[in-house]
Amino acid sequence: MNLQPVPVEDIPLGKPLPWRIYDHSGYIVFARGEMVTSREQLGNLLAAGLLRDMDAPPQTHETGDWGEFRKIAPGGPFPPAGIKPQVGKLVQLRLLNRNLQAYYSVRLIGHIKNQSILVTTPMVAGIPLILADGEQMEVRMVTGSNIHVFETSIQRLCISPVHYMHLEYPAEVRTQKLRKSPWARVNLSATVTSAQGAHEAVRIVNLSPDGAQLHAMPTMGEPGNTLLLSFHATMDELETTLNLQAAILHVHLHMPQAGLETESNLLEYGIAFRDISATDALWLKGLVYRYIAEGNLA
Repeated sequence: MNLQPVPVEDIPLGKPLPWRIYDHSGYIVFARGEMVTSREQLGNLLAAGLLRDMDAPPQTHETGDWGEFRKIAPGGPFPPAGIKPQVGKLVQLRLLNRNLQAYYSVRLIGHIKNQSILVTTPMVAGIPLILADGEQMEVRMVTGSNIHVFETSIQRLCISPVHYMHLEYPAEVRTQKLRKSPWARVNLSATVTSAQGAHEAVRIVNLSPDGAQLHAMPTMGEPGNTLLLSFHATMDELETTLNLQAAILHVHLHMPQAGLETESNLLEYGIAFRDISATDALWLKGLVYRYIAEGNLA
């Protein structure tokens, strides 16, 4: 990322933002597509200064969040040097000749070097997606702290012993390193408990190993207040309830995006986790990487 100050006069009013706006802690305070209706909406954020990622291309209807990967430096063939993809790893597919906003999650079965990559067939409501040999797609997977992207096509569709497919072996893989604390777009119900013991239902909309963004009522608290964030988490067959100590970093008015039905009196809170255990830290990192692998990069 290349965060640089954004002059207040460059922030469009009454129009969807073409890029994210960050505060000086690196937290997203306005997502792409949100609208700033007035300078007053920016509140005390203006005093500290606002930033944007100068290396991130603007979001468009055609590219969506996949536009983040258009400038990845070319790499070598699959798999990248030093990477050994694990069988069963989550892989994200985007069909290039269909709706560019449709993403499908499949599992890696294995690969035959210089011949093909084997993945499960995308399923929709338990039924295999109708595909054709030769259909082109973009593939993305997360390994360690890197995202790997390549274009390929379906070499062969198979139905026995399970539905799976051979993909053409890519000649080139593009790689981008995840930032130190990656953010994932989520939609999780949670409960906040204040220092006084009051409980309030909230919604987590962005999550990182270090913090989160919440949509909540104005009664949740003010910057500097501490709280306990509790939510249910699942990964494969594992599940747990995370209870995370946190502090409120900033609060601003939440402007619902056009076409989305959300309560208009909600505020958006940025929180930072405090003194989390090694087990909870592992769960958070696993959750964030899983959501990113499913195409939910914030």
